[in-house]
Amino acid sequence: MLLSLVVLGFIFIIGLVVGSFLNVVILRTVSEESIVFPGSKCPKCQNPLKWYHNIPLLSYLFLKGKCAYCKEHISLQYPFVEFITGCIFVWLFIRFCVPFDPLFGLSVLNPISWVQIINYIFVVVVSCLFIIIAGTDIKEMMVYNLHTYLLIGSGVIYSILMAILNIIFYTRELGAPNITFNLFLSCPILFSIGAGIVAFGVMEILRRGSSYILKKDGFGDGDSYIAAGIGSVIGALFGNFPLYSSFSSIMLVLGMVFIISAILPVVVLLPLYIKRLVLEKNWFILSGLFAFVLYAGTYLYAREAGWMDNLYIMCASSLVLMLLAFFVCSEILKGIKTQKSDGYPIPYGPSLVVAAFIVMVYLPLM
Repeated sequence: MLLSLVVLGFIFIIGLVVGSFLNVVILRTVSEESIVFPGSKCPKCQNPLKWYHNIPLLSYLFLKGKCAYCKEHISLQYPFVEFITGCIFVWLFIRFCVPFDPLFGLSVLNPISWVQIINYIFVVVVSCLFIIIAGTDIKEMMVYNLHTYLLIGSGVIYSILMAILNIIFYTRELGAPNITFNLFLSCPILFSIGAGIVAFGVMEILRRGSSYILKKDGFGDGDSYIAAGIGSVIGALFGNFPLYSSFSSIMLVLGMVFIISAILPVVVLLPLYIKRLVLEKNWFILSGLFAFVLYAGTYLYAREAGWMDNLYIMCASSLVLMLLAFFVCSEILKGIKTQKSDGYPIPYGPSLVVAAFIVMVYLPLM
């Protein structure tokens, strides 16, 4: 158990260091500076920082969140990204390096296969790119092509590497495989490229469709490239596991990413939207919104309790629910169309990468 905790602690420290570097990449991408030169400096007073000012998390705590020179407050982004990256490194290690199981009291490290190590390195690299993309999108509401190209390329390169290794392993154990059309269709390289193209197409349809309906840009151009990168990664990763051996199953996984990414902004924006309705004293829409929530909860409870066994009652109740949902959605869309640019805009890119990370971590692989 102690050895397991030491290993996880070491991985967490590596994650903190990498998180510190990701902060540099995010900030210097926004400022269009080199990520190598010059050395670290305070963004306010421009004074070069000493090495002990750059210790992840600890320096922020010892300096009490202020610059050692000008005493200006240091952005919470620095410790937040460092801590999140460290946690992600540990989380992914426990997730992908499966016989290693410190949470259930193993006294020694079980062997970890080279395939698990490759998978772990891949998801770590992808997660770092997710953090960079989300960070730059949140700070400047811009998506940089280099980051999305790296995301797309990482998925394709990983799929090629795994395809080669799978052929080598198969040949060593069972002899040269028979090259058939079905074998060709199950190749993870096709899954990666195909899923990337489909994700890009779906995102483009959503972007152009929302622009036509709302008469304003609902999504940025870069969101389509983020979707392409996520598709490439999802296709490459899940295409290497027997549970997702068909392109249709990969599409289902990709569909889950889009569904979750659509829910996340609603969770963030709904309290802000309700606050705006209260400030505007728009009791009509507020009443409809709360009526929908109350009725939807009652509807779900009634179905579980068996109160809707009668077909006519179920159809009538479902129709009322659909009408309330249509009313609420139409009013929200009208509000978005008339909302000024200084409202509550949030970039969609972070929702996409968070949704992809959730799917990547929680869906079963075996």
